[in-house]
Amino acid sequence: MQELQDVQSIDFHQVSWYAQRAAAAYQAEAEIRQAFPDTTLVTTTSNDVQFFLECDAANRRQIVSIRGTANLSNAREDAEYVPSKNPRLGIYVHSGFDEDAMQVFDALFPRLDKSLQVILTGHSLGAAISTLLMMYLHEEGFALGRSINFGQPKVTNHQGVRKYDLLPLLRVVDENDLVPLVPPNDLIDLIHGGYQHLGPELMLLEGEYYVYQDAHTARHSPIDSFWKNLGKTSISAHFMQHYLHNINSKLAHAVEVSYSQRENAIDC
Repeated sequence: MQELQDVQSIDFHQVSWYAQRAAAAYQAEAEIRQAFPDTTLVTTTSNDVQFFLECDAANRRQIVSIRGTANLSNAREDAEYVPSKNPRLGIYVHSGFDEDAMQVFDALFPRLDKSLQVILTGHSLGAAISTLLMMYLHEEGFALGRSINFGQPKVTNHQGVRKYDLLPLLRVVDENDLVPLVPPNDLIDLIHGGYQHLGPELMLLEGEYYVYQDAHTARHSPIDSFWKNLGKTSISAHFMQHYLHNINSKLAHAVEVSYSQRENAIDC
């Protein structure tokens, strides 16, 4: 697998490489080990977050894939969750996601080899945990490779984004997926600031079309975008199988369009 470039032309075969692992994190241990023979650990935390670790010695890297959830019933509660100051990172983070991330970190850390690069991926909650783990591993001095996450909610505020914007993360979102919009920008903590996304964004449209936005552009969205999109979103748009379908439709041929022209591209 080649390293992702500073992404103007997206390699969807590489995106698929990550997506297959994010999807596999939902499977039973036997299925994971059969699909990925380099797997050295499959475990589940006390908060019911499953993840698996591969050791790809030939390419001197370790891959961590984290299971999320496709349940949107608590999306609004998540949106209203108050951030808390993380003393290890020195930033405000979503405390629920961070609790899960710490459990994964504690189980994972003793199994990691600091001489090897670490790559992370995940979907939904797993994507949020993946991003927080990147922060923790960066602070521990690990070399981080490109990480690609799917359907990730926001995990920190502007100060957190500014501190960790150097992390090599690409977020993949479906145009009709609600979860990447939460917590919404209009639920603003007057002291700590509203939640923001970290890293550039790859938006999947129908068929061969996609939108790429750099980190700065992706963070700029209307304050009421969450509420405006409620009627346009679908639970199925958040499922990892839907992401795989939209990625597979771009493997043979993919066409980048601008964010402002995305609806015209779909209607063509």
